[in-house]
Amino acid sequence: MRWNSILAFVWGWLFLIVCVVGSIHSVALNENFYIARYESMDLAQQLHVSSDDLNSSIRLLLDYIRDDTDSLESSITVGGQKQETFNEREKSHMVDVKALYQNCIRVGIASFTGLLGLLFYFGFAQRKKAMAFLTKGLLQACGCLLIVFALFGLWILTDFTGFWTWFHTIFFQNQLWLLDPATDFMINMLPETIFYQLVIACVVMVCVLVVPGIIFSIYIQRKKAPIGFDHENHIS
Repeated sequence: MRWNSILAFVWGWLFLIVCVVGSIHSVALNENFYIARYESMDLAQQLHVSSDDLNSSIRLLLDYIRDDTDSLESSITVGGQKQETFNEREKSHMVDVKALYQNCIRVGIASFTGLLGLLFYFGFAQRKKAMAFLTKGLLQACGCLLIVFALFGLWILTDFTGFWTWFHTIFFQNQLWLLDPATDFMINMLPETIFYQLVIACVVMVCVLVVPGIIFSIYIQRKKAPIGFDHENHIS
């Protein structure tokens, strides 16, 4: 029983990882997320570029991160002057960003594979107890995630700049991410306000994916879990 409980807890975390990676993919790689904010902020006018150039620039970045293109070569017109969209420092940073995203996707795929493997294990080895084990494991994992969300949520809401700086120092081994608004177009087309909204949107998407699972798990634990367990009527 104890080993099955541990595996169920692992299954719960794999489920959460898949939801987090899926949320990042669906929100952070969605060009409409950025374009809608460009329009609401009137960012093209602030940067003295056309909306077409600005929108094309974010599409190019997202295509590069998704590995749909190998090049970031392009040009835009800023204040009537044609220039290269991204300089060498920005391109080098995007190499790191692309590698981070691709590794994130690999983690998501590996987690999904493990999730399915454990699902088959419980389905064949536990049968009647499978749903009770898995729902309890998910609730336990969600309890841990709630603590993480609470801690980071407070930090994000009170000091997003500090959180965003910490994030970059953890996930990037160089300082290429320190861009200059005077010379680097990328930091101007992706101001901190957009990243703040992006993080919030990803968290909301995770909740949308996870909450139904939590509700279902609570129902199973309250109504169905005792069926099929030993004489103590619980998962040890």
